[in-house]
Amino acid sequence: MTRQPQDLERLIHESLEQLGWDADVEKLSDRVKRLNIGIPLEDEFSIICGWLGKCHLVHKLDQQQYPKSSGETYQVPDLLASFSRTDGSSSTVLIEVKYCKNNVMSFKPDYFAKLKAYSELLNLPLLIAWKRWNIWCLVSIDEFRKATKNYNLSFNDAMRNNLLSSLAGDFSYSLSVNAGVHISARKEKLIGVVETEGERNENWHMVIDDVYFTNGKSEQVRDLSPTAQQVFFSWDLKEDQTLTETHAIMHHICKESSGLFAHMALTRLLSFHSQEDEGVHWRGHLRDDKAISNISDYRTGIEENMRAGIVHHIFDIQPNNVPVFMK
Repeated sequence: MTRQPQDLERLIHESLEQLGWDADVEKLSDRVKRLNIGIPLEDEFSIICGWLGKCHLVHKLDQQQYPKSSGETYQVPDLLASFSRTDGSSSTVLIEVKYCKNNVMSFKPDYFAKLKAYSELLNLPLLIAWKRWNIWCLVSIDEFRKATKNYNLSFNDAMRNNLLSSLAGDFSYSLSVNAGVHISARKEKLIGVVETEGERNENWHMVIDDVYFTNGKSEQVRDLSPTAQQVFFSWDLKEDQTLTETHAIMHHICKESSGLFAHMALTRLLSFHSQEDEGVHWRGHLRDDKAISNISDYRTGIEENMRAGIVHHIFDIQPNNVPVFMK
């Protein structure tokens, strides 16, 4: 049974504003469903910014402009966000959120000019949050270059000048090969035996008598904090099993090391804990952030894992071109 969204009235109102007040029932129903499952990327990016730890305020901007003629000059971006700086000051910015699967994002001249005009009107930097595949980057609109007609930015240049780490607190990390979770179960009582073509299949009552972790040297690690343990839920671990006369030990091990951005780990962690089949319900997490609060301060857990030899690298990515407002 599908549960009614707690903010159904707001979803309907927002859908009508987007579609027009004369929208037919089928289109309205479809738009409400799309909003409810978190199609708007602003929800996802807002949560990511808040979770990374350096953003102390982010909210949507009302894009219903008046007078109507202002739309010929100004384009209101999606978000306003304020990030804390190491010197105790803050950086307040405007953010336009985009999804583009192509290698190049392209803005038409009038759209580009309207965004810039709004940024200059408020005297605030304008950043573009771009999601491609499952990777987010945050880049100054000044990185766009005019081509024949449009203003373009390649994904390569966007990543080279990504501000998500230096501004919002994102980072990447690598799990050590052989790091993993191990669950030991003791055989208590043999329930039954089935013989099939020379194979003996046994049914046992089991009792879990130990859970431990291993680092990159296959050394046992115990007493990891709950935050540090989350790293294993963010990784694609391979399963194996060891059988002895007394025990069955289930192994979940990192077999191949690679890098993962923290903001990508958040999506995996939320999917793991909520068992959401249709993707993360970002709008729901905006209303109730209990699940996100349970995996907060992720950086501290990763640093604990590095001391234990479970994580072998942490990377804080800096942009090639530092925007003026960050200098």
